Order: sequence, then structure tokens, then C-alpha cells
Amino acid sequence: MTATLGGWLLILLLLAYFLHILWRQIAERSPVAIASFIAAYFVLAAFFRLSEPYTPLRPVWLPFVYSYAWLAVSAAIWLPASASLSRHGLAFPADTPRISALLVSQLTLTLGCLLTSPMLDWRPLAAYVMLPPMMVVISYLLYRLFLFLLLRNKQGVLRWNILLACVLLSPFFCSFLGGWLAPLLLGWT
Repeated sequence: MTATLGGWLLILLLLAYFLHILWRQIAERSPVAIASFIAAYFVLAAFFRLSEPYTPLRPVWLPFVYSYAWLAVSAAIWLPASASLSRHGLAFPADTPRISALLVSQLTLTLGCLLTSPMLDWRPLAAYVMLPPMMVVISYLLYRLFLFLLLRNKQGVLRWNILLACVLLSPFFCSFLGGWLAPLLLGWT
């Protein structure tokens, strides 16, 4: 098995996204977000260990490949401690807009893929599992959208209609892009 230039570029894309996550966690210095991130690693590693008990090292390195899933589990742990609900949307008084946008974007993407996959012939979940490079690009774009919305809003509130639209539309985008990019990505590696 030989690695191609396209394969190395896809690996570098995953590495760059993981380094961005680490940088955002370190730069924001949110103790709840950091503790959630560390706890989420062990939750995800335990999930991988239970799903394939005969491969001893896979649970150790697989969360790094699926860093967007790691961040989504982290967001599920972080959200009850850091978000405040209102009739307008979610506010994050304890954390900065950057870490809030990063975590909420991953949670909405993951929830969208999990909830709408049965209705879309499991295509969003297949893209979520089989195309990590594409998912990190979608994750980053969703993060930038949420960051823009949080910085634009003076109260720092993500409106319910925006969150619902992202939960429902991001799986369609994953399905469409996954069906179009999968043959291209397989040709690169």
C-alpha cells in the first residue's frame, strides 16, 4: 500500500482541523470546555472499544480521525453547563463566542446527521462516518457561520430558527456533497 499525494493532503486536512480545535480550546481558556473535551475523548474511546473489542489500539487513535465527533460529544457535555435558554434562542454568557460557535456548530451537525439519516436512506450518516475530510470542511464552514451570527448579535444569542435550519439542512448538504465527492476522494487515495 503506497500513499498518494491526495491521500497525504486529506490527512493534512484532518490534522489541520484537529489543531484548530486544540488551538481554540487553549486560546479561549474555558475550563468547562476543556474538561468537556477531555471527558469526550474517553467517552468516544469507550464507544469505539465497545463497538470493536478485538482491535486494542483503535479506540486510542480513532477519536483523532473523527475529531468532529469528538467535538460533538464534548459539546453535548459542555452545553448544559454553559448555555442559557430563552425564547429567542441559546445564549452563552460564560464562554466567548468563538468556543461557543465551535461547539454548537459540531453539535448541530452531528444531531442533524443522526436525526435525519433514517429519512435520507442513511446517506448523511454514511458521509459522517466514511468521509472525515469532507466533514471537517463542512464543520469548519458551519463554525464560521455560527461565529459570524454570534458576533453580529449584540446579545450573543443563536436563534432557534437558525439552529433548527442548520440541524435540518446540514445533513442534506452532507448527503449531496458526499455523493458528489466520494468518487473523487476515492480516486485521490
